[in-house]
Amino acid sequence: MPSDLSRAGVTPVSAAAPLNTLERAQLARLRRWGTAGALLLMLGTGSSYGAATPIPNPVDGIRILGLLSRIGPAALACSYAGIGLIVLCWVLIGRLATPGRPRRLSRSQLSHTLAMWAVPLLVTPPLFSRDVYSYLAIGSMMVSGHNPYTTGPYDVLGDSDAYAHQVDVRWQHTPSPYGPVYLLITKAIVTVAGDNVVIGVLLQRLVELVGVAMIVWALPRLARICGFDPVAALWLGALNPLVLFHLIGGGHNEALMLGAMLAGLVIGVERSMVAGTVLISLGVGIKATAGMTLAFLVIMLALRAGGRWRDLLRCGVQVSAVALATFAAYTWLAGVGIGWVAALGAPGSVRSFLSVSTTLGVGAGEAGLLLGLGDHTQAALDVMQPVGTAIGSIIALIIMWQCWQRRINPVLGLGMAMGAFVLLSPVIQPWYLLWAVLPLAASTADPRYRTGAVWLTVLFSVTIMPNGATIPVYVIVQAVVVAAVVVGSVFLALRRTGLPRTHPAGAAPIQVRPA
Repeated sequence: MPSDLSRAGVTPVSAAAPLNTLERAQLARLRRWGTAGALLLMLGTGSSYGAATPIPNPVDGIRILGLLSRIGPAALACSYAGIGLIVLCWVLIGRLATPGRPRRLSRSQLSHTLAMWAVPLLVTPPLFSRDVYSYLAIGSMMVSGHNPYTTGPYDVLGDSDAYAHQVDVRWQHTPSPYGPVYLLITKAIVTVAGDNVVIGVLLQRLVELVGVAMIVWALPRLARICGFDPVAALWLGALNPLVLFHLIGGGHNEALMLGAMLAGLVIGVERSMVAGTVLISLGVGIKATAGMTLAFLVIMLALRAGGRWRDLLRCGVQVSAVALATFAAYTWLAGVGIGWVAALGAPGSVRSFLSVSTTLGVGAGEAGLLLGLGDHTQAALDVMQPVGTAIGSIIALIIMWQCWQRRINPVLGLGMAMGAFVLLSPVIQPWYLLWAVLPLAASTADPRYRTGAVWLTVLFSVTIMPNGATIPVYVIVQAVVVAAVVVGSVFLALRRTGLPRTHPAGAAPIQVRPA
């Protein structure tokens, strides 16, 4: 299989020595400072400025714990300092996981680092978004016998429901865009949690940890399929701050979708096409985005079978049959029909300026205002957003063709196609970047892709507030200044004790072949 897939985007897996004493000491310091950052981020979640806290905040009025809930700016400064420390330490640890480095940290060292940084975020309110409350409100609708595909949670549950009034106002009256599999999961969570919001949030996070565990399991195995270094894949993928902040801290259902997507690829290629297709199809039943993975699985299976057109046709028919049977099964179990297909455009109602198509549409509308032609922003968006989606889809199809021609590794192609689709789609959230980064992390040593992924991760890690809502600008400025001082001081202290080197002096790098 590796010979069929190893055209571009792969690196021969070469033996690397363990870290020496100095490098282990550097890793230990970075781990500790990253953990300190996670603890600061946890501390800041006591306030509605530092997290998407429930309404009312459960810690209000509690001695010591309730202190930061009354001083939001200080809580935001704690959160931003924590974010900065985690991002800084992640980037520096990346020097010890660089592809081709003669000495690299081990998988266990990286996994322990992930655990140290993740544990403080397991007991916080949701971070960076109120989407967890939307999930739980959908589960409450299912428990109450309402169809989440026909109306929003607030419309049928009302303000008296424990979850409906916690939902972001933008989604209180919007039908659910999530698949039937996720509706069944949220129904189970709310059945266990009842009306207890805190327990509901913690159970939701526990469920998403299953997805993170699948990502950690799948990434090194997918890297081996591509002939790539598993440790480098885990650093860019699993230890990525966006995983910590949004999949773990934020409890987003992308964790399950991405875990099912990657694990399905591994199982489908190495063990069973049927089992792999079922798992990916379950990911599609969470969020439809995972559906693109099925096409790349077909290409991978057809290349393994010989790379002939009849192989592609046969594998396509087999995967389609299994996927359709799986779709039918979970749609029947959920019992709410296929209304989620019509609701897929709901997130696009929010203007996301990280989206190329949305930014161009808004820019065209503003230009019209400046020229005295009136406000045609929505009309421009109605044109630019579908055009962006169409262009992203065409790019994805071109990449699939290149994969079929063995010019691009299919796993790398999946990351590239997801990246194009995300950047040109009507709405982008920071955690959407992981749709592209995780496949790229497992498939390429090309510094262009990896450096771009790192810088976008750093940028997307600080683009939205920890509470997922608007905060006064002067408070943000104060918090950023305090965080910059803290992170800058830590960086100087680390520099004095010695920073890890990407290419250690006196050691010959292992040769790798970039994509």
